[in-house]
Formats: sequence, C-alpha cells, structure tokens
Amino acid sequence: MHSVLLKRYSILVDGRPTHPVNVIEKAVDLHALRVIGSSGYQRCISFLWRGWLVQDDDDPATFVDYKDKDNTSYYAHLDPDRMRAPMYQNATQMLVSFAYLGLYTIAMNTVNKGGGIDIVEVLLYLFTLGFICDELTKFWKAGYHIFNFWNAFNAMLYGLLTTSFVLRCMALSHDHDDPDGLRRHYSTLSYSFLAVSAPMFWARLLLYLDSYRFFGAMLVVLKVMMKESIIFFALLAVIIVGFLQAFIGLDYADDLVIEDILFIIQSMANAVMQSPDFSGFEKFQPPFGLILYYCFTFVVMVCSVPCFSFSFFLSTHHRPRGLLLTSALPPPRLSSSTS
Repeated sequence: MHSVLLKRYSILVDGRPTHPVNVIEKAVDLHALRVIGSSGYQRCISFLWRGWLVQDDDDPATFVDYKDKDNTSYYAHLDPDRMRAPMYQNATQMLVSFAYLGLYTIAMNTVNKGGGIDIVEVLLYLFTLGFICDELTKFWKAGYHIFNFWNAFNAMLYGLLTTSFVLRCMALSHDHDDPDGLRRHYSTLSYSFLAVSAPMFWARLLLYLDSYRFFGAMLVVLKVMMKESIIFFALLAVIIVGFLQAFIGLDYADDLVIEDILFIIQSMANAVMQSPDFSGFEKFQPPFGLILYYCFTFVVMVCSVPCFSFSFFLSTHHRPRGLLLTSALPPPRLSSSTS
C-alpha cells in the first residue's frame, strides 16, 4: 500500500511534466476527505509518524520498511539514525522546549540586583541564539514559502529576548556606582522585556503538543473560530467609529475644544474589553454622554457574545468533522533530503 501512496508521480500539462507529488501530499492539498479518512491512508500516516517507513538511503524519494521494526531488543532501536522518525523528532523538540522554559523560569525567579548575567541566563541566551540560527537556516534553504503563524510567533519571542540581552549588555557597560543610575535602569528594562515574554514561552509549547489529538483538534477549532470572527470585528469597527465621532462631537460642543480624546478612547477600549467605566461619563455633557456610553456598551456586548458563539458553531458543525480530526493528526515530517 505504501509503495503506491508514497510514490511520486508527474503528469503532462501542455506538454510539460508537473512537479512530482505523491498521494499523501496531494490529498492534503486538495482536502480529499474520502481519501484522507480511508484506513490505508491513516495506516500509512501512522507508519511514517512512528518511523516504520523510512526513506531509502540510495533513493530518498522511495520509502522502505524499517529493518528492525519487529525487533524487541532495546539496543537495536538505540540508533542515532532513528532521529529521522517524526515521532522522535517531536519528542526531542518537546524536551528541548521544556528545558528552555525551565531556564526562563529560573532566570525570572532569580533576578540579579547588580545587573550581572549568571550561568542560567547565559544558557537561556545561547538557546535563543540556537533557535534564531535554526529559523534563519530554514528560510535560507526553503525561502519564504515556509513562513507561517508559528514562524512569526517565534520571531516576536526571539525579538523580545534579543532586546532584553542588548539592554543587559548596555547595563553592564556602566559601573555599579554610576551616579545617573543607568546600570539599574537598563537592567530593569531588560528584565521587563524578559517578563512580558512569559505567555509566549508557554504558548510556544503548543507548537509541539499539536501532535496529540486533543491539542491538535482544539487548535484547529480555534483557528477556524478566529477566521470567522474577523467578519464580526469588521462590522464592530464601523460601529466603533460612529460612536467615537459622536463622543468627539459632544466634547467639541461643550467648549469648542477637543481635550478629552484620550479619555474617550480609553473608555471605549474598556467597553470593548468588557470592563466599562460609567463613572467618568456622569459629568461628560450630561445626560447625553452617559446615555450614549450605555448604548455603546450594550451594542458591543450584543455584538461580541454572538460573535464567538456563531464562530464556534461554524467551526464545529458546518466544517466537516473528518477534516477537523485529520487536521489534528501529526503530519508526516519527512527528511529534508526528499527530492
């Protein structure tokens, strides 16, 4: 079965051969649910994921059975060449990510008052340098075609850590008895940039946990929900602009000076975040300001709640269930030597 599914074929279009692809790749590109949900397809994906099907050393485009698949000896499988198996690659990357998170946690819980860099922070920044080099290597080999959400997410995380490291170096360039306090100032800024990256450190684990069915299915549902929610937020943006113009008009009609623009924007942002503050509008062109703010809060609440409810309904009911489940399955991460 795998010799058919994993064999790459080309067809002639206008007398020219197309780029060779196999059934596994083409079914995913075309969202062929009937093919993806078949038992043979799922069996082939499972064998690829576990490393029971490996690339031939002589022909990387051909897949063969792993010779020691049925060997029960532990030392027979203790082979560095088995790191080509996607399952072991994912496990190794997950262990490295947990170690990376552990270094970050220790670094944040042991703040150096003098602004120095200890061994834990050195390891943290070395890990970051390694990840940055890995991302650059991917772009150098594959180009911008592999750019996706996780690449942008990691770039933001590494950017924050790089900023933290630069600020720490700037702090170390000043003496401890600096009369201007620049050493402490830059050190505090460095730890601040390091602290705000904590949610991204934990969210980064989802990149490798998506190989588990639960996390994979939830990430697919969340992705569909966010796509559907963009429509509602576009409609909400039009409403926000209308109310913003109304508030600015009330402010200008009061004393012919627009001086509360920051207060208006902050109050509207609080209402969108479901934390409205009505006390500030009691003296804002009464009673028009307070009534208008009540109306704005009500409209935002009415638009926001159905937004996520309807988006979740679309992602779980209108989208084919087979596509959700197969999207949650671990993809066949093949070796870069495939041609």
